[in-house]
Amino acid sequence: MAFLLGCEKVRVEFPTKTVFEGLSLGVDEGARIGIVGQNGDGKSTLLRVLSGDVEVDDGRVIRTRGVSVGMLGQSDDLRDGDTVERAVVGDRPEYEWAGDPRVRAIIAGLLEDVDWNATVGTLSGGQRRRVDLARLLIGDWDVLMLDEPTNHLDVRAITWLAEHLKTRWRRGAGALLVVTHDRWFLDEVCLDMWEVHDRVVTPFEGGYSAYIMQRVERQRQARVAEAKRKNILRRELAWLARGAPARSTKPPAARSWAFSWPPRGTTVPPWSSSPTTPTSLRSAAVP
Repeated sequence: MAFLLGCEKVRVEFPTKTVFEGLSLGVDEGARIGIVGQNGDGKSTLLRVLSGDVEVDDGRVIRTRGVSVGMLGQSDDLRDGDTVERAVVGDRPEYEWAGDPRVRAIIAGLLEDVDWNATVGTLSGGQRRRVDLARLLIGDWDVLMLDEPTNHLDVRAITWLAEHLKTRWRRGAGALLVVTHDRWFLDEVCLDMWEVHDRVVTPFEGGYSAYIMQRVERQRQARVAEAKRKNILRRELAWLARGAPARSTKPPAARSWAFSWPPRGTTVPPWSSSPTTPTSLRSAAVP
């Protein structure tokens, strides 16, 4: 699968917090990635880094030439004075977008109860969110990044969106990165998971359920490894406690060797009259 975009040794720092440190990852064609983590750990920032909306403090963001990226942020850039039609399809003539089955399906799936001629400024927050999502989905993108796309959607719209994303590209084409707290949606749409934590991103294979199972298993293995480490440490401390008194005196074998004469491995001179004492050796006269 072809590489689409990614980052290498990236550091992102805000005035009060370092969000990422030495972050390296990549997105290939066919990727369907769900992004999870604690609030404030950097899920939205990760999307904005990869989309190019946030400038990194160190490292680099890489994108294959010609790859287009569509981004749904937590806030929109819609103009209050535009009609819903203009906000969604722009200046395209009606015969053009109305004749496109994909566009009609998106409008029907998200905006069935929204007045096509209403101005954006008169919409509720939920309606405005759906208008922005429809605008994005109508575009032709190689990579879609969605930050909390299920917010303000009812069950029917969420189900429709999941099905749309599963069938939007042919198998092995396009790429999706999505941040959401909707566990069903993650399981339904995603093939891999990224967990954002402690300034890094940890990848997991499979959807949300598989991620939870792998995470539990990793935590179990970590606990086992920690228990082994503590056992080794206890044995080392016990050895030190037993060994400290023993090192304060010499063992019997060492004492007997220290007071023997002549020292082991030496030869007694032939003129020594009393080889068992060092004094006789010093007083011996050479004939």
